[in-house]
Amino acid sequence: MRKLMGLALPLLAVLGMTMVTAPSASAAPCGWYKVGRVGYHNHCGGGLILIKYHWSNGNTGTTCQGPGIYTMYPDGPHERVNAYYVPKRPATMINAAGQEICRAGQPSYP
Repeated sequence: MRKLMGLALPLLAVLGMTMVTAPSASAAPCGWYKVGRVGYHNHCGGGLILIKYHWSNGNTGTTCQGPGIYTMYPDGPHERVNAYYVPKRPATMINAAGQEICRAGQPSYP
């Protein structure tokens, strides 16, 4: 990894780019924040929650999130502009190890 970083930094300097990284979950604020065009939602509590997010083009969606940071990358010219906890139970299931996990599809929220 150190060798790869040694190659990446000169390349970034030549291209005029900088590396932007998100803070670790313990150092990050709880809830929504952005670093550049990438959005993050840090769930500081326990258990699974449902979050609603808004895109820059007006679309919205929901996703299930466990504790920690959920990264929301831009989709071409569109990026997420907000995300927040909603008081509705996410769709979950129990995996083979007996743990509750998020299902792929999540309920909508007004």
